[in-house]
Amino acid sequence: MSEDETPRERIAYLAYACVAWLGHVLPTHTGRMLFDWAGRAAYHLAPDARAVVAANQARVLGRPTDDPLVVASTRQAFRSYARYWFDAFDVIDWSDERIREHFVFEGMEHMQEAIAQGNGAIAVLAHMGNWDAAGRAMKERGFLITAVAERLRPERLYRVFVRQREALGMRVIPLSKEGSVGRRLVAAAAENHVLALISDRDLTGKGVTVEMFGAPRKLPGGPAMLSLATGAPLIVCDVYQRKDGWHCVMHEPLRIESTGDRRADVTALTHLMAEAFERAISAAPSDWHLFQPGWED
Repeated sequence: MSEDETPRERIAYLAYACVAWLGHVLPTHTGRMLFDWAGRAAYHLAPDARAVVAANQARVLGRPTDDPLVVASTRQAFRSYARYWFDAFDVIDWSDERIREHFVFEGMEHMQEAIAQGNGAIAVLAHMGNWDAAGRAMKERGFLITAVAERLRPERLYRVFVRQREALGMRVIPLSKEGSVGRRLVAAAAENHVLALISDRDLTGKGVTVEMFGAPRKLPGGPAMLSLATGAPLIVCDVYQRKDGWHCVMHEPLRIESTGDRRADVTALTHLMAEAFERAISAAPSDWHLFQPGWED
């Protein structure tokens, strides 16, 4: 334990370590029941988080935050997100046969065709379903996966996070200096990796302004920039929770007519990505695990 850890950081580490331990020791059915209870409790005990999620759900559903449909969807989002945390560690120990049985892909041919071209592929995902389980399922199908991890504090929390992703079969690149991340992602694409990028939230403040659900917000321009720079197709992947597993829809690669203006092309491709995310979230709003403000208002 580092002496410069704050009490909040220490609690975050202990909570994450506890979830990791439970994910390894509890049977799947028991763990999901326990975390479902925890999600229900968190909905009632975390009013600030509840307000944020309700605002996001209200925007998606086009209703006020106190509308019964928004309230129900917000409550379900807490339960769904709690299950995500258990499953993210539980699936590490699943056999290949079990993950294949419970993780169903639709449109896998688009990813296979992209990898056959030899330039890698860029899989962009929203915070939906379980992206960690998706990585485990992609590993089972023989894909090489590289992901970017936000640098968390404290450092030992970040190390646990990285070990978890590596155990799922992913190569992890820390989100630090932007140029370094970009170079390493370009190198991974050259090795024909799938670059798995959670892309429905801009962490830099320098993203592309798009419209989603009738209001402006920013999405990262990095995925589009990488695609244009490397030739790796940009494939939107929708991941949904199902009762006993998950369903992932892989769409045809996003395409634009090049204008020769890199900034304009990045913007156009990011707008297409935003439209695809909007459709995916609309299909299952409570599966969107965005627990930070989605819009500035």
